[in-house]
Amino acid sequence: MIGRRRPPAPAPDPWEEEGRRLAPQLAGLSSVTVIGDDAETSARVALGAARATASERRVAVADLVGAPSALGAVTGAADAPGIIDSFLRGVSLNDVARPAADGTRSLFILPRGNEPTLPGEMLASDRWSRLAAGFAEAGALLLIVARAGTPALDALVRQTDGVVAVGAADIPMEWRVLAQAGERMAPPALVADRSRRPAPTRRRRVITAAAALAVVLAAIAGVALWRRTPRAATPPGNAPLADTARPAAAVARAARADTVRVPDPVNPLDSAVAAQFAVELVATNTAAGANLWIREREVQLAGLTVSPVNLGAVGARWHKVIAGAWRDRTGADSLLAALRHEDVLRAGAGVVVRVPLALLLEAGVPRTAANARVAALTGRGVPAYALVQDDGSVRLYAGAFETAAAAVPLDAELRGAGLAPQLAYRTGRTF
Repeated sequence: MIGRRRPPAPAPDPWEEEGRRLAPQLAGLSSVTVIGDDAETSARVALGAARATASERRVAVADLVGAPSALGAVTGAADAPGIIDSFLRGVSLNDVARPAADGTRSLFILPRGNEPTLPGEMLASDRWSRLAAGFAEAGALLLIVARAGTPALDALVRQTDGVVAVGAADIPMEWRVLAQAGERMAPPALVADRSRRPAPTRRRRVITAAAALAVVLAAIAGVALWRRTPRAATPPGNAPLADTARPAAAVARAARADTVRVPDPVNPLDSAVAAQFAVELVATNTAAGANLWIREREVQLAGLTVSPVNLGAVGARWHKVIAGAWRDRTGADSLLAALRHEDVLRAGAGVVVRVPLALLLEAGVPRTAANARVAALTGRGVPAYALVQDDGSVRLYAGAFETAAAAVPLDAELRGAGLAPQLAYRTGRTF
């Protein structure tokens, strides 16, 4: 009618927006556990990531939080069987999975069901591995929403590609952190006595007929699922939560970080021969925690370094412990298998990563002097390591990174310590 205005569209939910921002970090993955202290916040992060991803491939969100959350609004029927019924009572996942009631194409919800508690035997079931393998085969994504501190959660996490940490959730050091949603609370400062171990970082309307449901999760039978090409859809807006805007200081930090750049690699012609493969052993949210993890294992690993990286939209800092340098993946796979066999890493922990870049500290170091130079640098807190070149000389590097942008934090730290690092492709081999 003339004179009447259309009501304004609801403001985007900040936690769903956070999920959308981190969605690209989940590209190529098939199973991810989203973990937070608050069920509503974690559910919205997962939904944001799922809606952003559903325009490219099928996505299922499994609800393990068991509390009223945003997932309930997109599930539809309230008293239908859930994923617990599937795991413990043999209910078909086709009867559990439901298309998102908000109309988002290619998005399905696996509700928890009406069980009051989450059975530990369900979390420990190796069925998660089979489910993850089916999603991987089909090029689909499974997002599992869980609450931090849930007993036996470790057994489930180790069967997935890793974790999205939400807010200040405590994430164990052994878990692979894929992304940080929201700003993590800064950890308390370490006391002077570093022999004490710090507290570990723990770290909708139905839109398809029964045929669509029948293909949702055929992965559990080892069959490739979701063969049809998903159609793009624009996720709808959502009513906002209570005020969860990021503090001005966090926004300022993110803005500052965006202005920092590392120059292009100094040796671009070496990209084809870069020692790009390594093993990521653990990620912690403090440098001291990463160094403590290394000391407690009492194991000598060639090419060992710590790479501080910023994760999430606000750049939460994590420190990744990385070992080794190989041109092909075989060596990295062998090291990972050996570390698990020797219980340096638990079964399922650690991951082979592609990190072709590093910060070059020194070149042309005589091999006889390399160990002393590395010791001198590590004594100053520099995560240095040595790689011998084809001509017998040694180059000293710090950190190992997938992209130039990821090297920004360490580059800033080293320059602050009076060094002049150069971004370079890692070349050479450990010795």
